[in-house]
Parts: sequence; C-alpha cells; structure tokens
Amino acid sequence: MGRFWLVFPLITVIAAYALFSRDPEPEQAPRARFSASRDIKVEVLNGCGVDGMARTVGNRLRDTGFDVMTLDNADRFDYPESIVIDRLGKPSEAVKVAEALGISNQIQQIVPDQFRIESVTVIVGKDFGRIGLDQQVPPRTITARVSNL
Repeated sequence: MGRFWLVFPLITVIAAYALFSRDPEPEQAPRARFSASRDIKVEVLNGCGVDGMARTVGNRLRDTGFDVMTLDNADRFDYPESIVIDRLGKPSEAVKVAEALGISNQIQQIVPDQFRIESVTVIVGKDFGRIGLDQQVPPRTITARVSNL
C-alpha cells in the first residue's frame, strides 16, 4: 500500500503534464466578415480634400477583395459624409461595398449609366475617420433621379 502513495502522485503529475502541455492548435487567420467579389468594380473618389484618402480607402477595398478600378478626386471636397452610389442598377453590390466600409449612406441611381465600367462609386467624405472594415452600420438608401451623379 505504501508504493501506491508513491506511484499515484507521480502518475497524476505525468497525466496532468500530458494533458495541459500539449501544443496549442495553430490559430487560423480570421475570415473576412464580408464576402467580396472581384466582379464588383469600384470607383473611389476623394470628397473630403485630405490628400491620399481615395487611395487609402481603395487599398482597404482591394484588401477585402473588391476590384478597385479608379482612384480620383470628387467634383468637390465638401462632402460631409461618405456615400456609396449604385451606378448600374445593382444595389446588392453597393450594399456589399457599404457594409465592407461601414458606410450607411447609399444612393441608388434610377437611370443606370450604361457606359460606366464601375458598378459602385464611393465618395469619401469628411467623416473618413469612421470608415473601417469592421463596422456594421444599417444602410440608409436614397433614390436619386439624376442620371449623372
């Protein structure tokens, strides 16, 4: 019986060591929260006047899997809020881009521009600090009757 008390703690220590000292399973890279498609062609316009902001947002979209075709300045630099515009009558694509950036302002163009390559335009406004890939903002859709926004 004396041997039992010598062997039992030794077996317990070995079992505990074997159980808790295993190598942890390797961490998997986090999956993207948004399923982007290379088929969604995006134009990013700087509407806030901060140098390089269209490029910064364009790079974020590319990293998420969107096909950013154009980086340029907007028609003006006084957009108070960032907006996403559906250019070809494909609102689901505009929603994906808006969700990826956390932008709640979306405009659906009534008359799609058939000569446009990009299906979605992002105008980066003065609220650019709120744009990110992790935000979930409920969309607010505005319908525009203008054919050339």
